[in-house]
Amino acid sequence: MEHVRVHRPVGHLIPLILLAMSCAAAQEGEVVSLAPNPSFEQGAGEEPADWSYYSWQDSRGWWDTEHAHTGARSLGLEGPNGGWSTVVPVTPGAVYTLSLHYRAEGGPSRVTVFVRYPVGVREMQSLLYLPTPTIPADRQGQFVDGVWVGGADEEGWVQADIGDFRAPEGEDAVSLLIKLTSDNPFARLWLDDVIVTAAEVREVADTARLLAKFPAGVLWTDNENTKILPDREVPSGEPLAAVELSAARGEFESFQLAVTPTNGAQAVDFAWGALSGPRTLSRDALRVRRIECVDIQRAMGPYGHQGLNPDALTEMLPVDIPAGVNQGFWFTLQVPEDQPPGDYEGELALTVGDEAVVTVPLRLHLHDFAIPARPSLNVRSNVRFNLVLEREAGDPDEIMRRYYEDVYGHRSRCAPGVQPRVRVQDGRVELDAAEYIEHLVFMRDELGATRFDIPSLWIGHGGDHLMPRDAQWRGIAIFANDALTELNPEFELPFREYMGRLVAALRDAGVCLEPSVRFIDEPRLDDEPTRNGIRALSELLLDIEPELQIANTVSSPHPELLDVTHQWVLHTDAWDRSVPQIEMARAAGDAILVYNNAVNYPEHNPIRVRLWPWLLRAYAVDGTYSWWGTVCWRGDVADPWSAGAGSSGVLMYPPRTPDERGPIDSVRWELFREGLEDYEYMEMAADLAQRLEDAGNADAARIGREAIDRALSLVERWPVVRTANDQPYTLDVTAVDDAREALAAAIEQMQDAL
Repeated sequence: MEHVRVHRPVGHLIPLILLAMSCAAAQEGEVVSLAPNPSFEQGAGEEPADWSYYSWQDSRGWWDTEHAHTGARSLGLEGPNGGWSTVVPVTPGAVYTLSLHYRAEGGPSRVTVFVRYPVGVREMQSLLYLPTPTIPADRQGQFVDGVWVGGADEEGWVQADIGDFRAPEGEDAVSLLIKLTSDNPFARLWLDDVIVTAAEVREVADTARLLAKFPAGVLWTDNENTKILPDREVPSGEPLAAVELSAARGEFESFQLAVTPTNGAQAVDFAWGALSGPRTLSRDALRVRRIECVDIQRAMGPYGHQGLNPDALTEMLPVDIPAGVNQGFWFTLQVPEDQPPGDYEGELALTVGDEAVVTVPLRLHLHDFAIPARPSLNVRSNVRFNLVLEREAGDPDEIMRRYYEDVYGHRSRCAPGVQPRVRVQDGRVELDAAEYIEHLVFMRDELGATRFDIPSLWIGHGGDHLMPRDAQWRGIAIFANDALTELNPEFELPFREYMGRLVAALRDAGVCLEPSVRFIDEPRLDDEPTRNGIRALSELLLDIEPELQIANTVSSPHPELLDVTHQWVLHTDAWDRSVPQIEMARAAGDAILVYNNAVNYPEHNPIRVRLWPWLLRAYAVDGTYSWWGTVCWRGDVADPWSAGAGSSGVLMYPPRTPDERGPIDSVRWELFREGLEDYEYMEMAADLAQRLEDAGNADAARIGREAIDRALSLVERWPVVRTANDQPYTLDVTAVDDAREALAAAIEQMQDAL
């Protein structure tokens, strides 16, 4: 555990600190920062007021007069591991925004910011944690195609917007630590203008609506992008006339209802029949599940809800509901692709025991267009089937296929739960890929799969993200020299035979579909031997099969690897400062994908997940990967049902007993699919607009362009991944629905114009 000097200000000192800060800010005409001595102008001798330095490893800190962003002073740091800390007075429960300026030399290095508070004698709980690679002082920012790409100013200073944090209840101060870490003992960093300000409170409209009252309680509804908390106040006013839905053909459409009994209710469930309309819509098209809560006691970031969060969707119906508790029910309507457009109507009956106690109309407007069966985006979600199979009872193939159907049904994809069996002995290769190919054929024929990740080899890096000099495949050394420019012939010959035979078998079975390979995780591309090793292996793979797509998960595309890389999977935190490299990769014909690790947390507004695909559209991203977001039941989140101490981004829940079958979906998993369907609306609108413009009908095309612009105005920028500590999306769920309906109307109008 790291040690940090925590100065807990006595209550009567806080007003004096705030007064001194206000006076200094007023004199300089700057924003008032809650951080004490934020520009480091106050102090005595060699010591800055209110800040202290600690070295973890051969480092030093000093009060500097050589460089300053504003005023005449800054804080200096030098060495591999050291940092400056202070205490910031806060109001319990309030949200704050943190930014700073730094100047970096002698990198590569990182500036890491911690906002923490004590939770025990020797333990600190993080409210905000952001490690960021520094931008060198001589790398200046610039405009690229009208977009500002972050960099240093003319004096070498970089502005770092760290993010938001919420002050814990019962705490009137938090610890702020800013560290420099580097492998270079001569790396230097200067800090200035540490600005902590109260964040603007964003109001969330109440969209809950009454549906019906019955003798034993109330039936009501809320927007699908809003949490139905178990203890929120029941809505009042005039009841809605019906549950109103709209969808495209081939779409899944979700809605949620809530039941709040006055004195408790037993065996609560719902019943319905077919929907009548242009052609009967079978009752089997509608599914209901119980919404269960997860107790989150330590929310990730300032915008999470501490306490019971509705998220898991289970088949545990009917359900007994205690008096005064709001029990949510999640409904999913799956519209067949060939269902005729028009208006449909049916009824939903709320049952208590064997009695229907209230009935409400259900109305559907079906648009005159169909979304494609498979997503336009390259969406991959990781399912660790070894963790699934140890929790599920029954035939492994049947279990895996259930999960395949669920993942592909949510407009995503995953790797099979089985792998080719390969053995190398005395230079001879034995390959058995029959079971693996059988699973790929199922995904292609039954689920519409159009692309697969092909297992080639996997190289662990031991945590330093460097290509190991002694990397092996099947116990055989891969490289022939320390520069990693040459491959070991004893590796190359059998590996070439393995991959050649595997690709040939896939091609014979018709499942060599947009095949991609990845063989090391998040390599450090600033290391020349690592780049050499990636190039050597990529060239070997492409020589074996030129249609392979080489994927690299990195912070930024590297110009020396553009010719051998086809897919770059990036962290969003590094996007703004990597725009030139991203555009260079796009110009080379490479695809750009991103991780989605900043949107999954169950205690955050569900709309974060819904709008993630909208953000991908805004940045013209080709796809999104989630390594742990779907199933990663291990370590601290081995049981996401009780992950309140550390939250979890998993989008499915594991069975709790041998009798419970998975997959157990979540509200977030459903809304991610909704967002991917919204993305298809935008793709269709853009395609129709382009066709109209090509035909000389710019006026008709403008309807679609404006609808897309309206939708994308609801997302702002990439979220900060670390601790998911910001909310760069609209919270207006009504605006989301309106934008989606505007897209649907534009599609139909443009279709008519064509």
